[in-house]
Amino acid sequence: MAANDHPARKRSSTAQLSLGLRWLESDAVLKDKTPNVRVASWPEFLAKAEQFPSSGRLRLARLWPLLALINGVLAMTGLMIWPERSGVHLLLFLMAFLGLPVVMWLWVAIAGLGAGRAPWWRWLVTRYDDPVITLWCLRQSLISHLLFVLSGLAWLWVMLATRQIIFYWGTSIEAVSQRVETLVQLISAGVLQAPSKEAIVAAEAGFITGWRSALLGDSLEWAQWLTQALGLWVLLPVALLLVFCQIRLRWSLARWPLLNHRLRQCYEQQHSPDPHYRALQPEQPVIEDPGRSFRVRGEIPREPAFTWQWTDAENAPPGSIALGRHGFAEDEALVMQHAVEYRYWIIGADTVPTGDLADLLAIHRRQGGDPHLVVLLSGGGKDQVDVVSHTWGAFLARNNLALALELACAPGDNQRHG
Repeated sequence: MAANDHPARKRSSTAQLSLGLRWLESDAVLKDKTPNVRVASWPEFLAKAEQFPSSGRLRLARLWPLLALINGVLAMTGLMIWPERSGVHLLLFLMAFLGLPVVMWLWVAIAGLGAGRAPWWRWLVTRYDDPVITLWCLRQSLISHLLFVLSGLAWLWVMLATRQIIFYWGTSIEAVSQRVETLVQLISAGVLQAPSKEAIVAAEAGFITGWRSALLGDSLEWAQWLTQALGLWVLLPVALLLVFCQIRLRWSLARWPLLNHRLRQCYEQQHSPDPHYRALQPEQPVIEDPGRSFRVRGEIPREPAFTWQWTDAENAPPGSIALGRHGFAEDEALVMQHAVEYRYWIIGADTVPTGDLADLLAIHRRQGGDPHLVVLLSGGGKDQVDVVSHTWGAFLARNNLALALELACAPGDNQRHG
């Protein structure tokens, strides 16, 4: 199998995103000059984007986490400035590798995954914005935070293994100086073994004099605590968010056309639905007498309903949802979302019942709904009632749909059928 024929589920998330962006940003697509090549499925549609040029900005965004990897080493090196370039300032370490990453992953969790806001640099990648693009950018941010902290910790332990390192702190702000022990206990959260009070006091500016004391030289205790603190407050939450974000991203990629109007237009223009799947009925024996008669009601329901291929949508009850105008996948999603909330189906008088309608009615019932069909009459007398009753009775019988069905006069038709 050629690389372009691989289904979307076998492509990485970034590869799928790249192909979708090619459809969105290609000059040929924007000018409606795409090749008239029909596709049968969403994976095949994505694969056709191989013919369009890829985005250079997306390639750079894929490498941004590597920049965080380098920055972690640089930040760790910058902290080792005293004394004799062999000390690590504890408060600056906590600000750079604990405080800032915690703020960042909280932003991703609340504003990103919760409220659906993309990072500020999203516009540097693409001018389009939808849940899929947002999730991919959030994933890249989480990877960056993870690599930044991991590289800083790795460089710290490399330095500990190759040279003498001391951990110290010092500040001219008296209020901070008095609360460092409280801060250490707070970060420990009762689950980590915090450094002793004597070690905390000894580390205050290295006592300025006598910084080579035994307490100050015991760097292993501080290094272990700092590593555990970052694991508890940064590495573990970011790893869990990364897994959650990746799961949501894969799920959203499979439904991308429902989340991006422009991409849905491109897909529907290229998509040729399988006529054997939903559009046509399988060959069945003719049902001459379905054996059912249906009540004729005076008017259509007043509560919100699904409408199926009804051209007079302005006469529909407020809040109704029009179906049969777009792709089946979109109709299916709407029916599943409102299956319990909506009961009635208002169907146009000249509608020919087809397999896709039967599928949607079956889905409505499987989702816990109670579909109730109201087929409109466009005029005429008893003959039309008999014809419509026979047509729809045969449709229900052929598809094994034991549903309630009524006939109703279309709005504006003053004739009532007895």
